[in-house]
Amino acid sequence: MPQLDHVFSQLAVHDKKGGPGGRVTHKSTNPARATTGDAQVDQPSTTTRLLSLFSRLCTPIRRSPTFNGDLQHVKSLLYNKEYLDAFGTDTDAGERWREVYMARWTPARAVMYERILAECAVAEALQWVEPPSHRQLSEEEELERERERARRRREARKAGKAVEELDDGDDATALAKGDVPEVLDVVMIGAGAGSEVVALGGVLGAALASSAASAQDGAKPFRRPRIAVHAADQGSWSTLLGKMEEQLRDEWPALEGDETAGGGFGVNFVRGDILAAASAPSSSSTSTDESAAPSTSPTAAAADALGLPFSSPSLRLITICFTITELLLQSRIATLRLLSSISRSAPSGTLLLIVESASLALIPLGKEGRTYPLGTLLDHALCGAQGDGAWDTVRGEDAKWYRMPDGADEVYNAGGQGAIVKLENSRVVLRLFKKK
Repeated sequence: MPQLDHVFSQLAVHDKKGGPGGRVTHKSTNPARATTGDAQVDQPSTTTRLLSLFSRLCTPIRRSPTFNGDLQHVKSLLYNKEYLDAFGTDTDAGERWREVYMARWTPARAVMYERILAECAVAEALQWVEPPSHRQLSEEEELERERERARRRREARKAGKAVEELDDGDDATALAKGDVPEVLDVVMIGAGAGSEVVALGGVLGAALASSAASAQDGAKPFRRPRIAVHAADQGSWSTLLGKMEEQLRDEWPALEGDETAGGGFGVNFVRGDILAAASAPSSSSTSTDESAAPSTSPTAAAADALGLPFSSPSLRLITICFTITELLLQSRIATLRLLSSISRSAPSGTLLLIVESASLALIPLGKEGRTYPLGTLLDHALCGAQGDGAWDTVRGEDAKWYRMPDGADEVYNAGGQGAIVKLENSRVVLRLFKKK
């Protein structure tokens, strides 16, 4: 198998000045992503591991004699915007169409989303990256901490305070600083095909590998929360998402988690029409996820109608990838109602990542059909015209290229005979918001 890491250490990213053509091979200047030691150079990059994962999963699909015919049928359905026929048909033929879609489009998007999630520091936001302060103290630092505690004890005695209460307070403060939640929730809207789910698993797997490689002898154990992904879609993607989750655990066994270090990565598929659910506050939940707490707020009930934990205090990340334009075209009013409901329900600090193809980034509005840039609409809807909305913009891109590295096609198509799939570059509109 061609080794992608020898020709391209990570995705090269250009803005719109870079132009649409060709592939690039220069290395990134991001020091956090560059290899710095001999031990790291020989390790497969996350990009390579994701493509190898999809190669194992999709090679039998590409080898099918009906692959090309099924692919043309799926393309026809998508061209005619018959999405439910393409993805929601609960028959053997429908499952083949979903498999073909996955084999054709999911790998390239997963590679792109992995880079975006890494750039947005999602592993840090989900508390899977060990903070710099979480390390073993030196002898001098330990002595200084004891001197400070002794000084505070003397002051407490002079003030007539109980030293025991002071010590208990110090212990409670230390515990609070090191405390992490047992579970953090991630909601992914329109994620049935699994690109962003697998990308997040890759980002978290890479964070675990990096932490293990840099761990100090005798360092304090760093406990991570379990990540509960809620992938929502109208299509019948449950079976394929289960297979992708299995492949992630095979590629990064540490995603299983353990009692000492915590962690763990699980995917719950939620099938339903999120626009219809958000428009009907009294709708009952159709999710199989029993962890989402019920809400008595009408606004929260609208957002949580499919059992998605938008109002949960453990929510940390929401993604809407290559879906927002479809929702707006389906119903602009219902989509804005959904975003408004999420804005009122999501806890402070929640990240909202929206990614869309730049080719679909002009949204028609009004009877005259005048078009407006998607990014501008999102900024006004979520941040307010004067910045007085519920969200702050952390990052905004209106035409950014994410290119496949040289050798990516060979890595993905390395499974022998079958249809050859070309992994395509993407130019995207991107917004990362943070709830105030």
